[in-house]
Amino acid sequence: MNIEFMKYRALSLVIILWFITCSIFLFMNMPFIYTSVVHVLNVQHDIKMSSGQISDNYLLIIRYLQSFFISDMQTTLPINNVVKVHFGDVRRLILLNNLFMVVMTPIVIKLLIRLRKNRLLWLLKSAFRQIYGCFVFLFVFALIDFNDAFIFFHKILFRNNDWIFNAKKEPIIILFPDQYFMIGFAFIFIFVTVFHLILLRFINRSTQ
Repeated sequence: MNIEFMKYRALSLVIILWFITCSIFLFMNMPFIYTSVVHVLNVQHDIKMSSGQISDNYLLIIRYLQSFFISDMQTTLPINNVVKVHFGDVRRLILLNNLFMVVMTPIVIKLLIRLRKNRLLWLLKSAFRQIYGCFVFLFVFALIDFNDAFIFFHKILFRNNDWIFNAKKEPIIILFPDQYFMIGFAFIFIFVTVFHLILLRFINRSTQ
């Protein structure tokens, strides 16, 4: 296969991953989405907490997941070692996600500007569509059976079974219903799709 094409395919993959990391960061930091899901599902009834308490706990957890300087997760709910281990694993993934986003933002922008200046953006178009096609395939796979896809991705991302919670022993899982993750997945897909179209439009306009 042409080395030049492989180079642009790799760059396209990096851009898609950058879109994904940006969308994850935005979704986690849009608490009104979470509070809306909690309100619709009446989670406060299931966990015997007020909406304000649920929101406060969510913000505490999100702050822990995204900070290098907070070593212990603070929550009013009881947490055992299983919860600590799993959320510690999630925290490492989130920190990696945010680090990738921060590092790659200036790099991706600089590369796109350079390609535009040298009139080479058109070389990115075909590879970018192929990588996006793979992303759509994964989305359709998850859409067919979200529960199985959710379990599949957990088995890939986590080295243990500490993500399997018992609501009686680990009530914190009630704070994060499956529907919230489904909406998160849809948010990522929409975000990536919109910016994929914006970038393609940018490429088309730059090659005219």
